[in-house]
Amino acid sequence: MEKPRPDFGDQRSRKLRFRISGAALLVFLLAAVAAWWFLPPSLPHVVRLGTGPVGGHYARFAEALRAEVREQGIELELVTTVGSAENIRLLLEGEIDVGLVQSGNITAAEAARLVSIAAVFYEPVLIVERADWESGHIQGGRIAIGLPGSGSNLLARKLLEDQGVRDGIPPGTRFVEIENEQALEALWDGRVDSGIFTTSLDLPWVESQFTDTDLRVTNFSLAEAFSRHYRFLQRIRIPAGLINLKDEIPPNEMDVIATTASLVTRPDVHSALIPLLIASLREQLYQGGLLAEPERFPSAHGVEAPLADGALDYFERGPSFFYRWLPYRYAHAATRLSIFLLPFLTLLYPLLRSLGPTYRWVNQRRVYRWYSVLERVEKEMDESADAINLDRIYRKLDKVEEEIRDTHVPSRFGGELFALRAHLRLLFERSEKLRNKRSAS
Repeated sequence: MEKPRPDFGDQRSRKLRFRISGAALLVFLLAAVAAWWFLPPSLPHVVRLGTGPVGGHYARFAEALRAEVREQGIELELVTTVGSAENIRLLLEGEIDVGLVQSGNITAAEAARLVSIAAVFYEPVLIVERADWESGHIQGGRIAIGLPGSGSNLLARKLLEDQGVRDGIPPGTRFVEIENEQALEALWDGRVDSGIFTTSLDLPWVESQFTDTDLRVTNFSLAEAFSRHYRFLQRIRIPAGLINLKDEIPPNEMDVIATTASLVTRPDVHSALIPLLIASLREQLYQGGLLAEPERFPSAHGVEAPLADGALDYFERGPSFFYRWLPYRYAHAATRLSIFLLPFLTLLYPLLRSLGPTYRWVNQRRVYRWYSVLERVEKEMDESADAINLDRIYRKLDKVEEEIRDTHVPSRFGGELFALRAHLRLLFERSEKLRNKRSAS
């Protein structure tokens, strides 16, 4: 005899269940792919930073920054360069990841391919002449303008050209392209008549420009005018005694112009490096310096390339939750994990909410599926015309009873199971009555 089996539903129901399951699986896979696609890459262990000449203020600043960043498990590889112009070229060629760049050196085309992390310090532009040179604002003579490829060289040429001074114009003018300390020695030796130094005031050799009686640092009367023409320039006042309090150097307040140095990178550089570098810069610069008040730098102002999105968020809202409370590498790992888990948690929530109904449905189905069997048996009983068929149906009910006896459900669903057995007993009784009725006829 064929063993009775419950009817699990018609073809349409099976197709619907298959489609729902397939759609849920597809959504889950798409969420996994999307999470993987948007997952930030792992942190690089080494970041290349373009600095400047050995011993210069860019190199000194980069060395201090490297010490701060190293505490977070990232190594800054310092790449010695001529200066800003070379740093920009190396950035665009992908040879370095981050570079120190002087404002006024980036063209519009270059700015479109780079992003700024932060402005980091002022760079005063000092015009120094030999004391016996009477040119008046360095017009004419031999002028030291910095090494080719340096930001100092580009800025000096731009400032001189605005005053009508070029190599050979006025007659006798000659640009001498040498680095700062060599230019200072050339002033002492008489090999140049004047020099334009874009530097830092806390370097030892810079103080000698103010103290040496054979040299004079010009009070730049056009500082305000230049700052109005060039937004990347600032008018800076050097108060009396700033260089040397004991000897009151300089003896009087003087005006100079200053540009701003910035950390610049490419848009494709790891975005997590930006909050790391800004946080490290804050640790390094929060006390200020000779020309900057405390907490003036790092700053979102004074940059030329557009500010990176991560830098803008950092300056407006501060570090994100994980970076505020966790060490840097752990914060980055937590950020990556949260991005990856977000779609899964989104799907997990409705899944968890459906566990209770699903559990109830599964256990109730163990009971309710037998009603389709009982329904078929009852239909056969109604259509049976002789006692032989009724005997076969009775034996089928015996098999069904054995199957139901082997059905186990948690006690909370015992009522449904007892009701099923009661209905089965009713069919036994009806079958017995029909058999007796058919036998009597």
